[in-house]
Formats: sequence, structure tokens, C-alpha cells
Amino acid sequence: MSAGTPSPRPWFAFSVDLSPATARERIPGLPALPSLPDGELAEALDVDVVYDVPSAAWGGKVARLVDAPGKRLPGLLRRVSPELWEAVSRWEAPLAEATTSRAVKVRTATGAMLTAQAFTPPARGGTPPPGPISEAFLITVAVAAERAGLSADHVERLQAEARIVETIQQAKAGAAPETASTGKKG
Repeated sequence: MSAGTPSPRPWFAFSVDLSPATARERIPGLPALPSLPDGELAEALDVDVVYDVPSAAWGGKVARLVDAPGKRLPGLLRRVSPELWEAVSRWEAPLAEATTSRAVKVRTATGAMLTAQAFTPPARGGTPPPGPISEAFLITVAVAAERAGLSADHVERLQAEARIVETIQQAKAGAAPETASTGKKG
């Protein structure tokens, strides 16, 4: 690389962005994304996700990156050219309301430590609005993680989260009509 060539920007993917092909399957009409460089397995340190961002596109709440001392979040690190960065930014926004980027500490599978940018929805003030977590989002993240080559343990955890959310939300939906019908009988 010559002295005048800008260095690639480290980009940490942890959600639907793990697998552009999976994202295109789930969200038609995504902005074009040029061919991406290969990624390497990595983990962001001292961060985690919370599901508190309502998304009409996903029919429920999606993940937002938050500070979480001591936590580790598996993902994929790609080194993106400055020319490609703007396309990545435009592409990330419709994936899951991920309209901001933030710095995260990342450790690669080889043990290298660096700072990368991760796209996330912005924090919303106040109490999160009521509503379900998007099952479709959770399932898509699990598929993207598997396709990106994240560990089987992490993929299984994501799949379990999707099943738990589905079960809880089905129970809540089923409980309301039963309660109403029980009230009518009694």
C-alpha cells in the first residue's frame, strides 16, 4: 500500500449484517452492496445487545448494541476500503434501523486487539415502547451467524433465543383469549 492510500476501516458485524446474502433474502430492495472482503471471526468486548428498538420492517423489536462490561459478542470483522464504507453505511440502515456506527474493542481469533466500527440503532430516550421482539429478526440473525461461520454454540444460543421468544409470545397471545372466555363462563 502506498503512503497516499487510505487504510481499510475495520467493520464489526454481529447481526443480520453477518451474511449479506441472508439479508437480501429477507429484505427485498436493499441498497446495492459491492463485493465485500472476506471477514475473520472476532468478538467485540464489553458490549452486548438488547432488543428494544421497534422496527416496522421486522414486525417487532430488534437488537441494539449497548455497553456491557465483561461481556463478549461474537461476530465477523471485515476490513473495508474507504470507498466501500459509504455503501456499507447505506446498506446497514435498512437492515435493522442501524443508522449509527460506534467504536467497539475487538479481539480477533488470532488474539489481535483493535478498534472497529459496528452499526447499531441509536439509543432511544425513555422507557422502551411495549411490543414483542421480532421472531423473524431473531431467526434471521441465527441463520446469518451460521452462514458466517460463527461457533455452533453461539448459533445454538441464537436459535434458542428465537424459540424462547416464540414460545413466550404465543403463550401471551393464547392467554388473552382464554382469560376472556373464562371470564364469560364464570
